[in-house]
Amino acid sequence: MVTKKEAGDNIVVYLKGRLDVHASGDVEKEINKILDENPSKNLIINLVDVEYMSSSGLRVLVATMRVLKSAGKSLKLSNLNPAVRKIFEVVELMDMFEIHETEEEALKN
Repeated sequence: MVTKKEAGDNIVVYLKGRLDVHASGDVEKEINKILDENPSKNLIINLVDVEYMSSSGLRVLVATMRVLKSAGKSLKLSNLNPAVRKIFEVVELMDMFEIHETEEEALKN
C-alpha cells in the first residue's frame, strides 16, 4: 500500500489502492514513520495508483500537511487521477494543497 524513495531533499511516497476508512489508519502510521525517519525531508505523495479516496484519506493528507508545515517542510501531491482530483475539487481542497500533474514536475518545483 505504501512505498517510498528518496529524491534529493524529498521523499516520494507512493500510495496504492483504496484510501478509505479501512486503510487510512495504516497509511497514516506508515507516513508518520517515514516523517520520523526523515525529519529534514519534504514529502511528495504520488497518487497515481489510488483508485478511490474517502474523507478518511483526505484527513490523512491534511494531518500530514499540518505536521510538515509545523516542521517548516512542504507536502506536494502528484499524479491525481480524475476521480481523486474530483474529490479534491468537490470538497474545495485544490487550493489547500500544492498539486502537480506529474512527479517530475513536483520534484522540479
